[in-house]
Amino acid sequence: MSIGSNLSLAGLSGYDFSGIVDAMVNNYSRPLVKMQQQQSNLQLKKDAWRDVNTRLSSLENTLTKLRDSSVWAGTKATSSNSEVLTVSSTAGTSQGTYNIKVLQMAVAQTAVSETIAVPDLTEASTVSKGSFSITVGDKEATIEVKAGASLDDIVKAINNSKVGVTASAVKVEGGYKLALLSAETGVQNAAVFAEVGEGTVLHDLGILREDGSLNISQAAQDALIEINGITEITSPSNEITSAVPGLTLTLNSETDTKVTVKVTADYSAAEAAVKSFVDQYNSVMSFIENKLSYNKDLGTKGDLYADPVLQGIQNRLRSIVGSGLNSPSGSFNLLADVGISTSGDNFGKSATLTFDTAKFREALAEDPAGVANLFGASAGGVDPNRGTTGGSPEGLANILYEYLHPLVMYGGTLAKTSDNYDQQITDIKDRIADFSRRVETYAENVRLRFVALESQLAAISSQGQWLQMQIDSLNAFYNSNKK
Repeated sequence: MSIGSNLSLAGLSGYDFSGIVDAMVNNYSRPLVKMQQQQSNLQLKKDAWRDVNTRLSSLENTLTKLRDSSVWAGTKATSSNSEVLTVSSTAGTSQGTYNIKVLQMAVAQTAVSETIAVPDLTEASTVSKGSFSITVGDKEATIEVKAGASLDDIVKAINNSKVGVTASAVKVEGGYKLALLSAETGVQNAAVFAEVGEGTVLHDLGILREDGSLNISQAAQDALIEINGITEITSPSNEITSAVPGLTLTLNSETDTKVTVKVTADYSAAEAAVKSFVDQYNSVMSFIENKLSYNKDLGTKGDLYADPVLQGIQNRLRSIVGSGLNSPSGSFNLLADVGISTSGDNFGKSATLTFDTAKFREALAEDPAGVANLFGASAGGVDPNRGTTGGSPEGLANILYEYLHPLVMYGGTLAKTSDNYDQQITDIKDRIADFSRRVETYAENVRLRFVALESQLAAISSQGQWLQMQIDSLNAFYNSNKK
């Protein structure tokens, strides 16, 4: 069969060579398709390693709390009568029982004026022009008052000074009284009022009496409590933090009845820290397993199938959590001793962990310092080696940190892996760009050759048609002469 019989007659020659050109260019471009697939595979691997890095960084972050002594020294305080006294405690608060009496509540000073006979706060008063000072602790402000100033003007001037006194006007029979309340409780926060120069504003208002004493409706007083028979414990505030280190006492009312406060160990923060570690560890190992997987039924592979570096990370992590942790206290040396063991899922191949909280709590009850040491925190007078003194690290968090940090740190092993993929991707992009230009040149050359061929075929076709016309003319002439 001739070439022309397979082609549509769309060209000048009667032949359409576009399909042949496309086929030749596609065949020439096969290496380009392969390089583009290589680029895609490299990008998949780079993205997979980026996710590995992110998960390992998150795992490293969970180690901070495991290494934090305060997490393992948590306490909880309770009060037998919260209407009288509420309590809270911080890590390290001495555990024990405290019998407390609230003998006196702290109170803020309140000074008042005489009744000012005005129908409205904005009305002019009979106060004379002058200035007075207010002193609270190391703060002092001078208040200037115009002659006939309204009570509203005086209230605003005092409040705007922000010296530690809040002024308000209270309506009473016959007019208004000014109430000047110290912002904080306690004797040390009581305000001192004094006329400035020849001013008589405070006397005009009746805040200072004729003898110069302050007109007080409520004297400032400190809180007074008794703890386990120890008296004379005072505080300017009803929130007392200095009596027992780490224990905050909030006084709500006075009573002669003893309130029992108990401070006990609280390991909820430690348990949460361990659970956070287990959850993140499982996330890492499940992700690694997925990236290394191969499904023989479907013939599919993970993005990092058979990658030796990732297999090494997987094996090292499994080895760390399953081996002895150099616990310096010696009470516990394996995670399995405190309730953390390898999951039985997929016959243990998943490498994930299970967390038996009941066994964990039993271990804490038996030896809380030993559990803390096992995880790498200082407790019970023991400070696990963190790999900074030249010795081997002790405790889970310290061992894992020594392994993970060089991997995930800025400029670390995984960062270099990412840089390597970036370089490979850049190189193959350059190769793709170069080969793409070669494909374009090849396509143009092939097209030009077939354009020339089509021109030649068109010329031959034209000549054939002319010859056929001549033959037809001769035949017609011959047939006419025979007749």
